[in-house]
Amino acid sequence: MELSRLAPLSGFMALIALAGPAAADTFTLRIGSGHAQGPVTYVNTSHEFLVPEIEKRVAERTEHKVRFIEAYGGSLAKLDETLEAVEKGILDMGHVCFCFEPSKAMVQNLNYFIPFSPPSAVKQLEITREVYAQNPALADFSAYNQTLLALSGYDNYNVGTKFEWEKFADLSGHKLGGAGPNLVWLEGSGTTVVQTGIPDYYTNIQTGVIEGNMLFPSSYYGLKLYEVAPNYKIIDMGAMMVNGLMINNDTLAKLPPEVVEIIREVATEYEMVTAEALDHDQAAGIEKLKEAGAVITVLSEQERQAWAQRLAGLPAAKAKEFTAAGYDGPAIFNSYLQAAKAAGYSFPVDYVIE
Repeated sequence: MELSRLAPLSGFMALIALAGPAAADTFTLRIGSGHAQGPVTYVNTSHEFLVPEIEKRVAERTEHKVRFIEAYGGSLAKLDETLEAVEKGILDMGHVCFCFEPSKAMVQNLNYFIPFSPPSAVKQLEITREVYAQNPALADFSAYNQTLLALSGYDNYNVGTKFEWEKFADLSGHKLGGAGPNLVWLEGSGTTVVQTGIPDYYTNIQTGVIEGNMLFPSSYYGLKLYEVAPNYKIIDMGAMMVNGLMINNDTLAKLPPEVVEIIREVATEYEMVTAEALDHDQAAGIEKLKEAGAVITVLSEQERQAWAQRLAGLPAAKAKEFTAAGYDGPAIFNSYLQAAKAAGYSFPVDYVIE
């Protein structure tokens, strides 16, 4: 009786043995960003950690191979085209800068709308990740045929200019550039604001389109902006976790589960690797700017407090816009403020969102 019951099972196992292991495949994935390697930290960590680590772990732990074609610097999709490029499969994976997607990713620009937030990218990541955990809708990009794998962003925003200034009022009459969402920081300054991006900053300052910009020290140094705008004032507007590493959903569905698991695993690690690199590059950027001859000054605490007071209503106003777009605006902003408080961070002004 025992043998007769085991016979069918052993026959089944024999068939499996004859079939052999699943065929090994090589998957070629295109990954890109509108930003280039060198002056932009998250692209550097993509090239130096994310890509090689996925390739290595897939080769070590599975029968398959993954090979990446890296298309940074807008070679396949510019800054405002990356989300659509991932959606259509032009890129399998893409680093989407939410600041260049004001309609499709307005709420993911949350950090920009809470001025003078933590200058540390590590702390900003920890706080922002808690907000995403409490508000899952922030991570839903299914309408654009893609999945959010990781957050990244930029180190601490400050102001670099051709001219010297000490007070917020001194900016009046000048032209300053920014990525878009951060231009609201200059409301009430009398400044002419110009939306522009990292690839164009140097030329735009050199030709007089703008007289300076709001940018983090790592890229300010990397782009050599100190050559055309030597005055760099530390205002500590905050690091920003406003980029998303995306993967096309059709690509995701075609990959074996064990490969997907590794991609998700490495992407999660990439978040902290990048945040730590941003904090390092922020400090190094300031020192390199000094060595290059830039004039580094710090906004007085009194002026910083006054600037923050002018923007005190910004989070509440944006919360209403989030609600109008179908999100729970107050819940999103209040979860951020609560997470920041739990992390021990104090803002220069009390933001009230009802």
